[in-house]
Amino acid sequence: MSIEQTFDNKSEPLIAPEKIYGLHEKIADICIVTFSHAVLEKVLKTYSCKKVANSATANGKIPVYHIEAKNVLFYMSPIGAAIAGTILDEVRCLTGAIKFIYFGSCGILDEGQCKGKIIVPAEAYRDEGFSYHFEKAGDYIKIKNAAELSEILDDLQIDNVIGKTWTTDAIYKETINNRNARKSDGCLCVEMECAGLQAICSYRNLELYQFLFGGDLLGDSSWARGTLGTDKEKSQQMSCFELALKIAEKI
Repeated sequence: MSIEQTFDNKSEPLIAPEKIYGLHEKIADICIVTFSHAVLEKVLKTYSCKKVANSATANGKIPVYHIEAKNVLFYMSPIGAAIAGTILDEVRCLTGAIKFIYFGSCGILDEGQCKGKIIVPAEAYRDEGFSYHFEKAGDYIKIKNAAELSEILDDLQIDNVIGKTWTTDAIYKETINNRNARKSDGCLCVEMECAGLQAICSYRNLELYQFLFGGDLLGDSSWARGTLGTDKEKSQQMSCFELALKIAEKI
């Protein structure tokens, strides 16, 4: 049997977060998620945050905070679709959150369309493994709330572009040929989580709102680091957190 034929929605999972953590009362509906330790540190210094839960892994605990003044949850996710999606599922169980706002940097494939703009993924190319466990095999997964999020950004007067993204597990195997193929498909950017996050959210009847900003550049034959890892990128990350708070007020 091909691995693409192993999607199973006819039998129950053997394990679920509830079997590990038990049942919990709802703390808040909305959870904002960063991938940036710089954002985590800044938020904890800037806002009154109460730790309300821990997602526990063999690598250590992932604290979940409640920003009480905003009534939103907040945590820093590990990078990569499989672990990010799994932690999302655990946070859902631990807190009762049903709406997840994710943001972060991405690699730009089409600088002409994306320069200076927030990118809203509308479809994600499934070049990762996690989504295939929660959604039938296929090249792309539609991002359910993309149009709504783009409209919210328009209302906030945030310049944005909506389009396809390339979700991959292997940042060091983004080859020239694959880059060219994704560009010809119309992908604007490349990242590591979007397809998997939408798949788990669809499976759990949760709402995903994800937006991105450009970090490194992959649109030409060579790679350019851009702002990746710089102080400018850290500043952009924090600006995106503040934007996520505004989005939380509108969803």
